[in-house]
Amino acid sequence: MIAALTLALTITAAPDVYLLTGQSNMSGRGLVEALTAAERTADPAIQVYGNDEQVRPALDPLDDATGQVDAVSSDAGLAAVGPGLFFARATQTLRPKPILLVPCAKGGSSMAQWTPGGGRDTLYGSCLARARAVGGKPKGILWYQGETDAGQADSAQAWRAAFETLVARFRADLGAKLLPIVIVQLADPPSPAISAPKTYPGWAAIQAVQAGPLPTCVAMVSAQGLPKKPDDLHLTTAAQRDLGPRLAQAMDKLRRAGCR
Repeated sequence: MIAALTLALTITAAPDVYLLTGQSNMSGRGLVEALTAAERTADPAIQVYGNDEQVRPALDPLDDATGQVDAVSSDAGLAAVGPGLFFARATQTLRPKPILLVPCAKGGSSMAQWTPGGGRDTLYGSCLARARAVGGKPKGILWYQGETDAGQADSAQAWRAAFETLVARFRADLGAKLLPIVIVQLADPPSPAISAPKTYPGWAAIQAVQAGPLPTCVAMVSAQGLPKKPDDLHLTTAAQRDLGPRLAQAMDKLRRAGCR
């Protein structure tokens, strides 16, 4: 009730709501210091429903853990620049409406951790609760995940079925049979020389699944070739700046095709 009241007082025009889901590259690990002055200036038409259940003008890090209510998705001290705000800015050039972003991503999370069901102590349950708190009718979902599952061949093989189940459940629980969802195909695999002793035997398998075929009203944009930080796993701020508009174009195409 408090969150709903805060939302009502903060946003006078009904915004287009988008859920930001997945793992660390959606939460964001790009450097805030690499943002331009303009990118550090809030646009009152783009807001975020923060992890503290307060609505405010959106600035990176969107997934800031200050005042976090649902500890299950906390990326305390890690969340920085992801694709969400770049997506929102690009979307506004295509659809000039207020936007509300709802961060739900969790660094290192696997598909198993996103299993639908459960309460607010689960990633899915927490995200669903937040979506409902802001009206329960998101215009779309962004999904960037797979790096953790690429670490094991068996979880990589199970990725497709788990993702299709997740899509179906989000749509059922949010009452939108054709809710548009845009996923990011994994970037280039980490170099063994950098990632060792951890390896990613399922990376290519997940990339192949993410390339399609995908469920109806689900689109993919690729992160391959985008620059990464020295850990060779997380995208740089420059990469996220490039990725955001790609996501916006793909989402807009789905919505124009009747996905809703």
